[in-house]
Amino acid sequence: MGIFRNKPLIITVIIIIVLVILLVASSSNGTISQSAGQAGGIFSPVQEFFYQVSSGIGGFFDGLVNKDDQEQKNQELQSELEVFKSKSREYEELKKENERLAELLEYKQSNTNQELKLARITGKNPGNWFDVFTINLGRADGVKENMPVITADGLVGRIEEVSLNSSKVMAIIDARSSLSSIMERTREQAIVKGAISSNSLDDSLYITFLPLDADITEGDKIITSGLDGVYPKGFLIGEVASSSDTEAEGKNVRIEPAVDFRQLEEVFVVTAVDGEETGTISAANEVIGSAAVGETAAPSPSAQPSDAAQSQE
Repeated sequence: MGIFRNKPLIITVIIIIVLVILLVASSSNGTISQSAGQAGGIFSPVQEFFYQVSSGIGGFFDGLVNKDDQEQKNQELQSELEVFKSKSREYEELKKENERLAELLEYKQSNTNQELKLARITGKNPGNWFDVFTINLGRADGVKENMPVITADGLVGRIEEVSLNSSKVMAIIDARSSLSSIMERTREQAIVKGAISSNSLDDSLYITFLPLDADITEGDKIITSGLDGVYPKGFLIGEVASSSDTEAEGKNVRIEPAVDFRQLEEVFVVTAVDGEETGTISAANEVIGSAAVGETAAPSPSAQPSDAAQSQE
């Protein structure tokens, strides 16, 4: 009689038996009676709860198993992304270099009367401008002092010092630079001077002491005259940016250089023009004389000589 005292157990057993009978009956005739449907409706929330719990537990353990694999895949994808970024930067750099070299090659093919040696810039003075810099060509490459240095855009400067495998270049924007020029349109001749100092924000060139009646128009091209013995005739220096008249000094002209002296990477050293070698001893003497004459016509009171760049072997 003790078994009848445990009423909850009895009720549970009875319910299980009823459910089994209902399931067997439904499986035999393919239908579920109204009573079975009602019983199933009562227990369906319980069934759904245990299903969700079991699914969650299964997903948790699946996550633990696959976590290491996912992290490894993420690391592999990150590594591939870094490689892609590196290759992309290399591609862009090569593309820009090819564009520059193609422009230089085009210039060389169009000026067969000039003997040109391609040089790469290896160092420069501190500051914003390439006013004094070094290149990777020297005496071993046939480079001599006072040989002109150019790009496809125009005149850069001249070789100032030469060592065995490198050379120092002084650009035309340097405050020590002085060269003979001619106005392409009017044939007016003048001395062009640089004015760059270590803290300059402007790379303009200047012509001073022109006669007040000189015909100068903004945009006029200025080229080398060839009279200083260093720079052969016809190299583009720049264009007239502005001019002003003063009673004491005549007409002063500011020139925008043809070359961008903030961005230089490769240059040409002009070793000969029309079969005649550049950078002769007489040219060196003449350029020194031109600079001495130009000292009396400083284009800007703030212009100071640039510090010399360290030459590199």
